[in-house]
Amino acid sequence: MNSREELEKLLRRLLGTGRFEGFPRHPDHLDSILAVAACQLHRRRPYGEREVNEALSEWLQSVNSPVDHVTLRRRMVDCGFLKRTTNGSRYFLNYGRVAGVLGDPALEVDAGAIIDDLHCEREERKRARMDESAAR
Repeated sequence: MNSREELEKLLRRLLGTGRFEGFPRHPDHLDSILAVAACQLHRRRPYGEREVNEALSEWLQSVNSPVDHVTLRRRMVDCGFLKRTTNGSRYFLNYGRVAGVLGDPALEVDAGAIIDDLHCEREERKRARMDESAAR
């Protein structure tokens, strides 16, 4: 992503239904959504599985997603956004991968706020159409 505006535009498109429905097929779009989710974690900090699950569950809740945290965590590991120790007991944010997608320093975008904005815009359009119909 080259800029915050491009990232927000992409997220508005991916979250256009008012929720994160599932993983996009386009590899760049998938990387962008995973990188945004990865920003819930801190650099150079080891996480237990429960901590990762809690952070990802909160993010998924903020984007009204039916995707479960385990699926998201596995996808993040498979795509290189999370690294884990050989025995799988600790996870680490792969900041280099996040920065490769979002830039360095990584652009932080609140996907939940984008969804809130989309809901507000939708309600405004509804009201405008109702006002327009009532005026006829």
